[in-house]
Amino acid sequence: MYKRRYNIRYKGILNYLKRRFHYKRQLNKIIGVLIILILILILKILNNSISSNIIQIIHNGINYEFSIKKDGKVILDYGKKILMIPEKTLSVLNITNSSKYSPPIEGVIYNPFGETRYLDGRTSFNNGIDIIPDEEKEPISIDKGVVKSIEDRESKGYFVTIEHDDIVTVYGYLVSVYVTEGETVEMGTKIGTLGTNKDGNKYLHFEVWVEGLPENPINYVNFKKKL
Repeated sequence: MYKRRYNIRYKGILNYLKRRFHYKRQLNKIIGVLIILILILILKILNNSISSNIIQIIHNGINYEFSIKKDGKVILDYGKKILMIPEKTLSVLNITNSSKYSPPIEGVIYNPFGETRYLDGRTSFNNGIDIIPDEEKEPISIDKGVVKSIEDRESKGYFVTIEHDDIVTVYGYLVSVYVTEGETVEMGTKIGTLGTNKDGNKYLHFEVWVEGLPENPINYVNFKKKL
């Protein structure tokens, strides 16, 4: 009686171990296939006569139910598509360095884009950025465009709005203006001269608008210096 009970117990353990080893063997086969596919993909990328011969040897020497070369090509094509996704994403979001414009003036950004909260609880929203120039006091157009408007805001000076192909730029706090409304300006055309603000500093207020909404200029212009 006890012998039969022990035999049943041992038989259950043996069956468990067999199933476990069976799954382990299957897993090892899958891992082996994946390693071979990765090696084939690397050899395909190398694309030379030696790699082609090795692929042919592997193909002839391994007898699986699926085609290694055919399935490998599918995986390779899919991998190429994945590698292209980041490049397309950067292009759509317009955040690649190659798409950025040169700054309207060299200097330091001291007042950033967005909401500013003061100590007394007041808040204000800056539609652009404010730049303290290094030396040059004459801002330039960042791209070719047409002068849409020139507005005199009294104590804040002149504000010049230029319409480009994809964006609209605004150049503010100018004491004098070199361009006229309706004039076509080129990239690098001088817009005017910076004036003196109430703080005693000469600086440029610069805005970028896209489809009627203000955008952060640092997403479009390659500024080297920030406060």
